[in-house]
Formats: sequence, C-alpha cells, structure tokens
Amino acid sequence: MESMLQSLYLENRAGYYFTHFCEKSGNKLWKNSAYFWFDLQAYHQLFYQETLHPFKICKQAQFLYATYIAPSANMDIGLHQSKKNLIYQKIDPAFEDLFDLAEEYILTVLLEPWMKMVEADKYTYGKVELVEETRQLDSMYFRKLQALHQESGSKKDESSVADAGLPSCLDALKEDQHLCQVPKELAGTNLSDLIHDKEKLEQFWDFLNEHSAGMDLMCWLDIEQFRKMLHKDKEKREEKSKDIKNKYLNKKYFFGPNSPATREQQEQLMHSGGGWGQILHDRLSAAVLLEIQQCVQKRLEKQWLPLFLADEHRGSEGQIRDKTEDLAHQKQEKTTRMWKHVDNKWVSSSSEIIAFRKALLNPVTANQFQCFVSLKGDLLENGVLFWQEVQKYKDLCHSHCDDATVQKKITAIIDCFINSAVPPALQIDIPTAQAKKILEHRKELGPYIFREAQMTIFALLFKFWPKFCKFRSNLASDKILFALERKKGKKMQKKEGKTAEVRVTKFQVTADKLHKNSFMNKYT
Repeated sequence: MESMLQSLYLENRAGYYFTHFCEKSGNKLWKNSAYFWFDLQAYHQLFYQETLHPFKICKQAQFLYATYIAPSANMDIGLHQSKKNLIYQKIDPAFEDLFDLAEEYILTVLLEPWMKMVEADKYTYGKVELVEETRQLDSMYFRKLQALHQESGSKKDESSVADAGLPSCLDALKEDQHLCQVPKELAGTNLSDLIHDKEKLEQFWDFLNEHSAGMDLMCWLDIEQFRKMLHKDKEKREEKSKDIKNKYLNKKYFFGPNSPATREQQEQLMHSGGGWGQILHDRLSAAVLLEIQQCVQKRLEKQWLPLFLADEHRGSEGQIRDKTEDLAHQKQEKTTRMWKHVDNKWVSSSSEIIAFRKALLNPVTANQFQCFVSLKGDLLENGVLFWQEVQKYKDLCHSHCDDATVQKKITAIIDCFINSAVPPALQIDIPTAQAKKILEHRKELGPYIFREAQMTIFALLFKFWPKFCKFRSNLASDKILFALERKKGKKMQKKEGKTAEVRVTKFQVTADKLHKNSFMNKYT
C-alpha cells in the first residue's frame, strides 16, 4: 500500500504510467478510482493554501460527489450506499476529511491493478536478453600516450613501454587529475590529519565504502594498530600479524589485480618476505608490514583522499546554497505555510492519516493515546481533547442547528483551550499568532474558524502515532492503560525528587547568605 501511495504521488512525473495501465485494462472501476484519487488531492490542496476559499471548497466537494459518488454518477467508484449517505450528510459545510471513507475504499480497489502491473513489469523484465559487452576506455590522456608510443623507433622499446611505462604514466596522470579537483584551502590535508578527526574519518570511511574501497582504510588502520602494540606483548602482536596476513595478503586484495601496490612492488615484497610459501606460513616482520602500509597510504592519499575532499567541498557548497535559499524562502512565506509539510505527509501516507483520524474518534484508543502523549509533553494531552472537540463542532455545523448553539460551542472551545481563565491562557501547542487570529476573526471565519489550529495539533500528534502503535503492539489491550499509568507515576516521582532537590539547594544558598551577613555584621 505504501509503495503504491508513493508511486501515485509521483505519477505525474512518471507520465501517468499506472493511470494508463488502469485505462487500458478495460476495468471501469479501476480507471474511475484512479481519476478520483487525483481529483481528491486537488480538493485536499484547497485546505493548505495561504487563503481559504470556502466557495472553491464547496464547488470541488460537489464536483467530486456528483462525478464519482452520487447514484447517477457517470464515473461511479462503486462505494456502498450507507457511505454515500454519510458523505452527503456532511457535504455542507465541506471539511478536509469529508471523503475519507471514499479514499480508504478506492485505495483498496487500486491495490489490485497495482499488484498486477508490478507482476507484469517483472515478467517483461525477465524476457529482456542480457548481452555482455567489453569496451576499451578511450580518453584524451590515453590517445596522447598512444601517439607517443607510435613515434618510438623500436618495437622492443614500444612493447616495454606498453607493459610498464603506460600504466605508470596513466597512474601519474590520474593522480594529477585527482589532486587538481581538491580546493586550494584543503590541498595540504593528509591521512594523519584525518585520523585525528573522528567525524571526518567516519565520513571518509562511508565515502570509501560507497566506492568499494573500504579495504584500503581497514588495512592501514590494522597495521597502524599493530605498530602501536607494545613489543613485550608478543602473543598479541603475533595474533595481530597473522590476522593482517590472512585478511589482506591474498590474491583478493594485496596480490590481486586491485592491489594498492604495483606489480614490481608486489614482487619486491614477495622477495623480501621470503617468497609466497614463506608469507603464507610465517608471521610477517615489522619491515614488511611497514612497506604494505606505505603502499596503501600512497593510494589513499593520492587517489581517494583528493576525491573525498573535492566531493565534500562540493557538498558543503551545495548545503550552504540550499540553506540560503531556504532562509530566503521562509522569510517570504507566512506562518500558514507550515501546513505544506502535513500536505506532503498526507499524500504519501493517506492510509495512515485516515487510520489516525479513526483512532482519535474511537473513545478507547483515543484515551490510550492521550495517556501516552501526556508523558511526552505538558500540552499534548490537551491537544487530543481539542481535536475531538473541533470534530464535535464540525458535526454540529452539519446538523444545521441554530446559530446561537454553534456560537456557544465556539465560545466553549475558545474559553477552554485558546483563552482559558486558568493560566496559561493558551492551553494547546499552537503559535500565538494563530490563537490571536481566532480571537480577532471568530465571526468572519465561519465554520472554518478552527481549521488551522486543528491541523497544527493534528500534525504535532501524528508524529507520536507510530511510536504509540509500536508501544501497544507489545501489550494486551487491557494492560496498556496500566503500563502507561505506571510510567506516569515514575515520571511524577522523578519530577518531585528534582523539585525537592531544588528546594534544598535554594534553602542552602539562603542559609549561606544569612550566615555570611551575620559574620560581616559582627566584625564591621
């Protein structure tokens, strides 16, 4: 479901691939459901704009109902009649959760074509013939060197250059190319500087792993660790030496094609180590290990470190640019733009949003969740109550009762949560400007008076929903409240202990001051 929702969100960028699949299937229900989902997102967007337009909301709600839900709808999505009736009852005034029942239904409908499309894609991919092709690297440097070889007189010299000189020349050119990428201010950085900076070392380690070159750093660090061991710890040194030999001195790494050493260095090391058989069975001398470490260090400093520093420099420049753009963008936008985050979350996880709304409307689950969030913050518990009261206010609007009753409900919500007689006046976690807007424009905003405040609280509470789901999954339903009450009791005890400690400290400070004053008075 989550995978399908993410794809639906990016459907326009994919050329409406899934929508075309539903159209070509010949299944009207699939096609109508896909169209309904996209039109529904346009309806949701109306609630996240800077200025709310009740007329547009009403018009879009009526369009959705008439096109997809009404009994005579030309693009009927097959919703059950009882659910159609519930939507019709709440269409005036229309709120953001009006079509939740329809959305939940069509998502389950669309899941079937989505699975079939994925299976069809897998089958088609399996029919693609894989052809292996070997290509020769052609670069400007290679062509220049090839031209130089052709000018040489002797074929013998030419073959020797091709065998020995060409790789070394290419390596030298590559090294110069890597070093040129490093910014001037970072040009002097070496491996030793990096080792003493833990954060940088971890970043370099991640960079090497991304380029499948982590073995170089592992080898260098293991040998460095061996060198720092005390000579009197013979057993530990021998064990470490064997470990290094087994891990790195094999044809998969140091004596293989991807070795940090050249062929000449490999042969020289083999000779100084007493041959392949000697290297396999004996522990390595400190001199041999130092040679290996120097080869590895050379590749790290000449090839990978410059690339890492250049990459990091580009990344930091991009981050600075992004931050500057973000700050400029934030200054231009007003406070109400914060709802955009909720909107993105809604599109990508609408099934979770609907599930959370249902939970808040369920008395048992809501009570459990309320106890859970009360441990996370002082005003979060009030947030749950506020959201529920606003939902009751919406139901009151749909009942078409007299204006005096609706106004009484508005006043009750404001007096309880937004302008309380009990300090603090603002009893829920919303911006002060938002609360002020409600108080000043309560008669102008009509049925949408609490829209922004409810969305703010919903976004705040939704962050704790996954944690709550994880918490209750490990407990039986009848033990959830008991576990939460016990946690709350422990938190209160801890808080009381800290308060008592503060009181003792204040008392001690006061006593010290009195003692000091009496001492000073005695001798002056």
